[in-house]
Amino acid sequence: MHTNVIHDVTVVGAGPAGLSAAFELTRTGFTPLVLERTRAVGDVWRNHYDGLRLNSGRYYSALPGSKFPLSAGGWPTRDDVVSLLESMPERGGFSVQTGIEIEKISYDRERDIWQITSTDNQQFESRAVVIATGANRIPVIPEWEGKNTFTGEIIHSSQFKNARDYVGKHVLVVGSGNSSAEIASRLAEHAASVTMSIRTPPQILPKSIYGIPLIGIGVWTKHLPMALVDGLLGFLRRTMIGDLSAYGLPSPAMPMSEQYAINNVVPILYYPFVEDVRAGRIKVAGTIQRIAGKDVEVFSTVSATPDNGGSTTTLQPDVIVAGTGFRTGFSELIQIPDITDDKGRPKVTSDQEFPDAPRMYFIGHVNPLSGQLNQIRQEADKITRKLHQQLSSN
Repeated sequence: MHTNVIHDVTVVGAGPAGLSAAFELTRTGFTPLVLERTRAVGDVWRNHYDGLRLNSGRYYSALPGSKFPLSAGGWPTRDDVVSLLESMPERGGFSVQTGIEIEKISYDRERDIWQITSTDNQQFESRAVVIATGANRIPVIPEWEGKNTFTGEIIHSSQFKNARDYVGKHVLVVGSGNSSAEIASRLAEHAASVTMSIRTPPQILPKSIYGIPLIGIGVWTKHLPMALVDGLLGFLRRTMIGDLSAYGLPSPAMPMSEQYAINNVVPILYYPFVEDVRAGRIKVAGTIQRIAGKDVEVFSTVSATPDNGGSTTTLQPDVIVAGTGFRTGFSELIQIPDITDDKGRPKVTSDQEFPDAPRMYFIGHVNPLSGQLNQIRQEADKITRKLHQQLSSN
């Protein structure tokens, strides 16, 4: 279906980033077209695992015109986030078209118009586009050797719902991000055994310091030299988390800023994980080498690699939970050469423009120590200001 309507701004995605952009755009006089692939606003958060709470705390997680109520407590739950998100369109005075998955976004240079095509061949045209589909768009599970022979179940961490579903099972959790750590800890209460397969020793920091969310410290130190911030974070890790090497979890070899730049993974902030590792409720192993039927061969230690001849251990898990990240899928979605880096991440964010993509902006792709939702709120304001200048002058 083709439409002759040319919208001023189309927002692709209606999670926290897309809703924030739409809220700010509407507040400044735009009528954005907002497209969301799920069936209802808030569905992505609605489907997160039970017990999830925001690590950024109530105060630092407010979105444009949308603060969490005091009843949400210090650490809003998954359901608190859903309630906030699903109320934003009505409070912001904009609408969201749901159930529309975008397949292709291309730029018509002659007409200076963006063309957006859905998987069911609906077509939309717009002078500007805000990409708010997030970094967690397409789950990734590695192609381990022998993966297809595994006799148990393999799920991505995004499919995990409730630890009680795994009572009495042996579970291997792969990955060392926040989600993997929290899932492993929740499983430790119910599963017969929990092992984490870790490639790179993770950064682990306290969720709060004397009641102040770590995110608050991130906000306060945002403009300090990175070496100084890394030094502070290293001190907090040593004094408040301690050395976990005796439990198979060595300290990171590089400072947090350097490690984050490489893998874009924020530190683990879920403290029960540390207690579970110390108590032996979570065992730690290295990377998966191969799978053969019910057997999963892993390196015995986190630092082991094929090059240093590390020893291996054979596990027999019933379930593998792959907290192995996501990819954006932008190289297929956005028909602009070289707009992403080698990891599929956009080369520009916030109100920056890529030279061959005028008036295309990306929101929600930076997850700093100062908090992703806090960052999204700032990016929504910057993008709106930029578009107001660009579109009102044409």
